[in-house]
This record gives sequence, structure tokens and C-alpha cells, in this order.
Amino acid sequence: MAWYYAEANQQKGPVDEASLDELVRQGVVRDDTLVWREGMASWQPHASVRGSGVPPLPDQSSTGSRYCSECGRPFPGNELFPVGSALVCANCRPTVMQRMPQTAWTPPAYQPATAGVRRYGGFWIRFIARVIDSLIVGFVATIIRLPLVAMLGIRARDFGRIADPADILTAMPGLMSLFGLSFVIQVALALGYEMYFLSSKGATPGKMAVGLKVIRADGGPISPGLAAGRYFGLWLSAIIFWIGYIIAGFDPEKRALHDRICETRVVYGK
Repeated sequence: MAWYYAEANQQKGPVDEASLDELVRQGVVRDDTLVWREGMASWQPHASVRGSGVPPLPDQSSTGSRYCSECGRPFPGNELFPVGSALVCANCRPTVMQRMPQTAWTPPAYQPATAGVRRYGGFWIRFIARVIDSLIVGFVATIIRLPLVAMLGIRARDFGRIADPADILTAMPGLMSLFGLSFVIQVALALGYEMYFLSSKGATPGKMAVGLKVIRADGGPISPGLAAGRYFGLWLSAIIFWIGYIIAGFDPEKRALHDRICETRVVYGK
């Protein structure tokens, strides 16, 4: 089976399974390296196709001498690498691989400008999506608060008309209870909003409106737990004077601070 992989924004290959395993062990092919073989519709990260981690070394119990098909020198069997139908030494392998003829089929073109399968959402488009989400959550939270205000019987204009300091102190616990309950409602609603939509739809309504979705670094979907962690990461991005959001404009993958913490990416996609 012939594999192709992307390295330094260039398409490399073909290489066989054993050679690709060796490239993984050498660190040339990583979990996020895009790979392709015949039968795949598009380039995908190596980890999502062949799994993450370093493959085990082949069985080296047989150490009898064998000969390199290129230079003819003898080597222990575990020091020769399969390239096509030949066994070659480490010194000859690059030369032999460069001479390998192209097969009748060709892989889909690798596009480094879009990382093959991803186009990241920038700062301003994400800002618009966040405004839309804030308006939706705020509207729903206001509807929920209205009956609570009526039940507590507290109105701001009545509180402002109280002249006696003793009456103000009497009314204060009720007003503080309203503020505290309003805050809890806002947080719970926003948290549930993020957890539900990110885990089930891959995007909040605001992001769906502008064509964005949130994925893990390996391209997989967001779990409810990760969505919850990312929501509280939004707080951290905000309390440091919004710097956590601003850095998305300078990151090559448009990651905000909460994306870095949770290893998520915001990309264009259905």
C-alpha cells in the first residue's frame, strides 16, 4: 500500500507501510501530519487514519546478514528497510525512493495554503459569531428573569424611593438575592448553551450563522466536558483585558487562549 504525506508544505511519497512506520518513529510524520492513500477521499491527519503514538519496532529476532539491493553490502536483517519489493540500507533508501516510478493513479493535490482540509476562522468573524451568541443567551435569560422579579416583588424604582436607611437595609437582601440569582441563571444558561450546541452540532448558532465550527486538534468533535472547559476558558480570555481573544489575530491557526488551553480549533466547514 503506497502512502503520501505532507512535509514542509510539500507532498512526499509514495512510501509503503513499513517506511511510513519508520518515518513516524523518526518524528518526520506526526499525529497532525496530513497523509493520503488510494481509496481516501481527501488528505487527513495521520492520527485519525492510522492512530496516534509510535508504532512498535518490527521483530528483530532474526539478525542474520542480508544484502542491500542498491549497494550490495551486507547488513543485519533489522538494518534493512523495504522500499517497494527491495530491501535497502539507510544510506541508500533516500536515493531509491526518489527513483521509484509514479503509479498510474495520483493522489489529490496537497494544498498547503489551506492545510489540506482546514481553513481557520479569524478574529473578526469569530467576534461577530460571539455577538450573535451573546444576544441569543441574553434574550433568553431576560425572559427567564421576568417572572423571578415579579415573584420577589422588587422593582428598582421602588427601591430608589425609599428614604429611611433602615428600610433600605431591609430591602437590600432581596435585591442582592435577585442579582445573585440573575448571575447564576446567566452562567447556567450560557454553559448549557455552549455544551449542547458544541457537542451535538459542532457549533453554536452564532458560529453556524457565519459558517464556523469548533473541532479538536485531530479534527474530531467536541465532547460536552471539553465544551464546558472551553466555556470557562472564555472567562480567562476575557478577564485578562480580552488579550486571550486578541491573540487569535496573531496565531497561525487563529487560536484564542481558550483554544490553546483546550486544544481546539475554529474552522470553516459544514
